[in-house]
Amino acid sequence: MKEGGSVSSHMQRMQRYVDRLVRLNVHFDEELDIAIVLISLPSCYDQFIMTYHLNNNETTLAQLHNLLRTAEAGMKGKSFASTPASFPFLSIGQGKGTKRKGPPKQNWK
Repeated sequence: MKEGGSVSSHMQRMQRYVDRLVRLNVHFDEELDIAIVLISLPSCYDQFIMTYHLNNNETTLAQLHNLLRTAEAGMKGKSFASTPASFPFLSIGQGKGTKRKGPPKQNWK
């Protein structure tokens, strides 16, 4: 999932992948499904993932989807940058820069 993407569309995409694997007779526990979804989330969900693992609740993919939608709604209310590159900052460099020109010289005679 990309930063700022919809968690609902991501969960739908992940569910299609799981359904496709089931059609190919590849079966695995729902815990592995959930682990794959959690790993695929961007870094802005790190706090959610840590809290999810600390609670250690048995959930289904549908319940995880509801939890993620709630977390997404909470993150939309906050205005924060999740990557250092998006922080506003003042850049000061040692380039050639342009010199300010003073007022035009007038010839008084």
